[in-house]
Amino acid sequence: MRNFQRAVLTHGGAGSDPKDFDGPKSAARRGMDLMVNGGTALTAVVDAVKVLEDDPRFNAGSGSKLRIDGCTMQLDASCMTSGNEFGAVACVENIKNPIAIAHGVLRHSPHILLVGDGARIFAEEFNIPMTGLKALGQTKTPGTSCDTVGAVAFDGTTFAAALSSGGLEKSAMGRVGDVPLPGCGLFCGTSGAVACTGDGEFIALKLLAKEVYTWLENSMSPDEAAQKAITLFDPSVDIGLIILTRNGFASNARNGMAWSHITESQQ
Repeated sequence: MRNFQRAVLTHGGAGSDPKDFDGPKSAARRGMDLMVNGGTALTAVVDAVKVLEDDPRFNAGSGSKLRIDGCTMQLDASCMTSGNEFGAVACVENIKNPIAIAHGVLRHSPHILLVGDGARIFAEEFNIPMTGLKALGQTKTPGTSCDTVGAVAFDGTTFAAALSSGGLEKSAMGRVGDVPLPGCGLFCGTSGAVACTGDGEFIALKLLAKEVYTWLENSMSPDEAAQKAITLFDPSVDIGLIILTRNGFASNARNGMAWSHITESQQ
């Protein structure tokens, strides 16, 4: 079995229309192009997620959901590498690409999670570009009912994963799900990378990404792990995930999910 030289998987969130696979496909292509030109797995997943944040069909960035007040969008994002690096933001408002700030937290902050105005102040301090969301949020047409977008990648040396969420529609102000919590929505290690999507509270309580990663460490195949993960939840819970190892990958979702992948094997 050949190992991957490079690989990237992307998804548009649990419940996203599989017919919209062109969005994750464009995101995967962006990530792979970066790695082919010398970029890392981390830059690949961050830029892939930016592509999905910019696509209003998905619940992230420009496609984010309104909170209970009917006018506020609060966004979460995170990224992680198999080098035990992690950065996340939660409840940021009026920012189109929160993944860019999460990336900045990973690179520049001694902390792993910044929230609300603190994340904005941090972004300003480190000159991280921020495009506003308010105008988009007031004029956009509501998309399909879907959840967190994500990406996982391998650059031949390091695994990385990234997530971004536009929040749970009509949820309480300040609500935070699985996305910015290590081991819940995503996890990376030397055995692979996992990125989850779906009902955030249920994902968080099971530390789903870390649980699935442990299965990979114990030599379970990505396909077996992806199938088993769904069985951990009641049939009423919406769950999806993508999994990547050095020589395999898998995707699974209870209620459908737009996703894509690009791999290059070693010669």
